[in-house]
Amino acid sequence: MSDKDKEINQEAITDKEGADGEKDREEEAVEKTPEKIIEELEEKIKKQEDRYLRLVAEFDNYKKRNARLYDSMVQSAREGMMSPLLEVVDNFERALESSEDSDIKSFKKGTRLIYEQLNELLRKEGVEPIEAVGAEFNPNLHEAMMQVESDEYPEGIIVGEVIRGYKLRDKVIRFSKVTVSKGSGKENDKDKE
Repeated sequence: MSDKDKEINQEAITDKEGADGEKDREEEAVEKTPEKIIEELEEKIKKQEDRYLRLVAEFDNYKKRNARLYDSMVQSAREGMMSPLLEVVDNFERALESSEDSDIKSFKKGTRLIYEQLNELLRKEGVEPIEAVGAEFNPNLHEAMMQVESDEYPEGIIVGEVIRGYKLRDKVIRFSKVTVSKGSGKENDKDKE
């Protein structure tokens, strides 16, 4: 047998195997009627719908659980902050009750102690006052209420604090309301000339 004959034989065998494979596929296709295919697809759809509904319900439960957890954490934080504040309120009540029987000096002393107690509580919670007088005006920390002439402070320096500002850690929770220097009146007179 020549090489050419061997190639032709090999092609015939390959064609026969290919035809057999096609016959197997055709037999499978013949076994699957359109009704069976529809039935199988409907079953797959039902499984996917069931899976989808379970995932939606699970996600909804997850959201509700997280909302309850968040509410619980907020409530716990409030309780943690309110308990020490109640001690300050108690001290104010005691001071007010004793103010009728005591002199002004001891009342002032008691009020000063309560003020210090409240400031200490704020410090523990991370609340700090914003330093203003003598500092350069910073719009990220201060709110200018007015400008005044000052021989003591150069232009742009804070000369007075109307309302003290506070930061909670690094975030400003209330801006300082301040009076800012516009320089001395003498300098402004020279500029006009």
